[in-house]
Amino acid sequence: MARRKKFSIDDIFEAAFQIVRKSGMENLTARAIAHELKSSTMPIYTCVHSMREVEESVVKRAWRVLQNYQFKSWSGDAFIDMGLGYVLFSKEEKYLFKSIHAEAYEEINTRYSEKNFEINLKQLDDNPMFKNLSKASAEKILFHGFLFSHGFASLLNSGISSNIRSLDSDAAIIEVFKEASEFSWKGLKSVME
Repeated sequence: MARRKKFSIDDIFEAAFQIVRKSGMENLTARAIAHELKSSTMPIYTCVHSMREVEESVVKRAWRVLQNYQFKSWSGDAFIDMGLGYVLFSKEEKYLFKSIHAEAYEEINTRYSEKNFEINLKQLDDNPMFKNLSKASAEKILFHGFLFSHGFASLLNSGISSNIRSLDSDAAIIEVFKEASEFSWKGLKSVME
């Protein structure tokens, strides 16, 4: 009699994450996970309570991947790097980006979005641009930066704009993002002065 392979819940969550990363949440099924693990569906059904639990694990991990992108140094300026990280995450992790904005996971995404915002705000404590600002002003600037970054990221992720599609490298994206950030910052400074 052949020995059955044993899988942990972490193995199942990892397989699910890789499926979503490659082909999207709509392709995440118990059968797809079993295929990824080279197994039957039985270990999946014995390890997890529901597919919803598996989906939620993927969404939570997607938020951690996003944070890694946001904390990477793309330009040398932490504020710009957060926005660039968000934009490049949307380009390179297309399906994970969609999962952190999916209405089906609104509660998790709201909670993680708020947590991410607070972590990003804390990261800017030592940034010269934020040094002398009140917390309310810093939050407002970060929020407006997010609005800009999200628009750029959404366009890049969807590919509906020919201007955005023409940005065919990370370097081109970084350059356009830095230019737009500079325009925005100059306008913001003039309002604050």
